[in-house]
Amino acid sequence: MSSDATILASEARAHPETSDADGRSDPSWLALVRSAIFIFLAWTCVGVFLAVPDTFTGFHWPMLVSKIIDAWAWALLTPALLLIDRKLSSIEQNIVRLALLLLLLSIPFSLAHTFLTGLLLYAIPQIWWNPLLRPDFAVYFFLGAWQTFSALVGIIYAFKHYNRFLTSRLQLERVEKNLIASRLNALRLQLEPHFLFNTLNTISSEVVTNPNVAQGMIGDLGALLRQSLDCRDRTEITLAQELSLLEHYLSIQRMRFGDRMEIGIDIEPETLSILVPPMLLQPLVENAIRHGIEGRLSGGKVMVSAWRAGDQLQIRVLDDGVGLPPNWRMDASTGLGVRVARERLAALYPDLGEQGFVIRRREGGGTEVAMSVPVHSDGSDEA
Repeated sequence: MSSDATILASEARAHPETSDADGRSDPSWLALVRSAIFIFLAWTCVGVFLAVPDTFTGFHWPMLVSKIIDAWAWALLTPALLLIDRKLSSIEQNIVRLALLLLLLSIPFSLAHTFLTGLLLYAIPQIWWNPLLRPDFAVYFFLGAWQTFSALVGIIYAFKHYNRFLTSRLQLERVEKNLIASRLNALRLQLEPHFLFNTLNTISSEVVTNPNVAQGMIGDLGALLRQSLDCRDRTEITLAQELSLLEHYLSIQRMRFGDRMEIGIDIEPETLSILVPPMLLQPLVENAIRHGIEGRLSGGKVMVSAWRAGDQLQIRVLDDGVGLPPNWRMDASTGLGVRVARERLAALYPDLGEQGFVIRRREGGGTEVAMSVPVHSDGSDEA
């Protein structure tokens, strides 16, 4: 009974706007007819369901008809009940007042149902337990109607509160999504001035001694900034786009270091369409160059690799530089690039936990940054 009554309540209150094949809205009367038919069929199902237990002692058609007519009487009262429920929506916050009003309303509704049932059963003489013919059965019908009214009201309000619960969850998810987007945007706003300052500082050191090199750096910086602006409103881009951004930055560093720095890129082709946060690799490569290679006269090598392992994209940024200082801990690191990269991954992919971003020493010297990104792209470059 609860399932049918729940569907009944939602359909009667929804009043959906329907359209024909030409896209024109159906007249309101047609929507009312459809709602009336649904209410009638739903209560018919309830009546048949309630008559099933009586069939175990043998089929008696008067008993079946009595149960169905009893349900049809509720079908006639349902519009009035739903209308009253709508009128009471303003006091739903006051549970005591609402309960008292519904308790008072249960009496006239139960009396009305008892009278309607008796009236509908009047034309069937085989149903001798008609409350209008046998007053001693009136109490039985009244109590049964009161129980059904209470159950129906409970089902309607349970459905309404469940519907509100689902709506509030959707709203909460939207708020959380907006908060994550705002946090990611704030982190990116920290990252871009930091990157721009460092790159301009690098270019300025070459302006006097190597103006041609500085000019080439400025060209790559302009291309990098142009591409980063194209991605500024996106939470994720493809790995191929991210590598294109990184290549402009690496071009600047190659001009600066020349033969002192070797850059290696080892990317599995099937990973190029996987989505990653924009400007993820650049600050980590910059960190490897500044803290691992820049201070060494012999230079060094930076390696960027990516491959797919199950449902995750594994990314590594390696260098063979001076390595991490003694007693270094990631949670105590003050480097902006590392901190922002870690926080962005944690905000976008919280299920990965601490394994989503790890920094460790390499055997033989140098540093390794290991990142994991869940694979959730089938080749689309939509964020």
